[in-house]
Amino acid sequence: MTTTTSTTAPLTPPAPRTGRRGRPRWAPWAATLWALGYGLTALGWTLTGDGYPIDPADPNSTMALLGDVPADAGAPLFAAVALAAAGTGAVMARYRPGAPVPHWWRRFAVGFGGSLAVVLLVVVPTTRLLALLGYLPMIVFRAPFDAEIRADVAEQLGVDYLHQFVALIGGFLWAAATVAYARRTAGSCVRCGRPDRSGRVAAVRRWGRTATYVAAAIPALYAGTRLLWAGGVSMGMSERQMDEMASDGALQGALWLGAFALVGTVLTLGLVQRWGEAFPRWVPVLGGRAVPVRLAVVPATLVAVLVTSGGLGMVKASLVEGVFDAEDWAAFGPALLWPAWGVALGWGTLAYWLRRRARCTDCGLG
Repeated sequence: MTTTTSTTAPLTPPAPRTGRRGRPRWAPWAATLWALGYGLTALGWTLTGDGYPIDPADPNSTMALLGDVPADAGAPLFAAVALAAAGTGAVMARYRPGAPVPHWWRRFAVGFGGSLAVVLLVVVPTTRLLALLGYLPMIVFRAPFDAEIRADVAEQLGVDYLHQFVALIGGFLWAAATVAYARRTAGSCVRCGRPDRSGRVAAVRRWGRTATYVAAAIPALYAGTRLLWAGGVSMGMSERQMDEMASDGALQGALWLGAFALVGTVLTLGLVQRWGEAFPRWVPVLGGRAVPVRLAVVPATLVAVLVTSGGLGMVKASLVEGVFDAEDWAAFGPALLWPAWGVALGWGTLAYWLRRRARCTDCGLG
């Protein structure tokens, strides 16, 4: 009779294809330090009862996925998870290429790190960050000349915003650390992930164009409703609500958000268009030059994360809090598609990066 040890036997990956400039040896250490700092801070919230950044009494908490978590439950939970993450990250960071890794540990570390990254990027942030991103260009343009806007911004930016920014930083650090660890323990190139033995790269690229069109269509729908309102057409909005928006200046904000979303639609299409890879000839100085990959990937990734998080908050408010009003469906309805927008944009951005990445300087594959 024979027994199998496939679930517990150490995994000895082949020699990794990384060079001296290989990516992210610092990523697991950075994620570990972040988790340790956050865990100690949350422990302070637990012991002192002060500083907890989530206020269930805040009216905006209805659209926050964690808005209903009180301090006496949230603070110790955050502390425990973060300190456990610090221990896990330290083990991941101390891994040496070629060393045997138990199957169960690799699955746990990759699953835990990936789940933590998702929570920090999607669950912790609220619609406030997305709103700030949407209004940021207008704020930058008008704030130097409008004292009222400066006062409103100063009043709104509080500890909850700081907490969400910190969570975003931690989410990206843990995403980078988990990807780096998964690649190193699989014997793939830490910088680029090649070679792809699973076929995932081909699948992502195959559906990348479809995902990009979906990601462009949803903000176009949102923009259409806002631009119609600004033009005086009350589609999906009661006349009473339209009058209220016109009297308090909200239609100007709707016009801005509609124009911003329309710009987002155009830029999203660039992920599958020639001008998304090389600047058009008519662009001064840059015409004909290749578009830097990060110039497209970094902002698109950030928008995908915030749109997914904000959209899930909208869905929560609609289903749980009963905020959705059928009479004024356009005020809230298009936002219920935002989770699909975020996922599609993330998929299209990944496909764009996979298509445009150059031959790797570490492993030489490409």
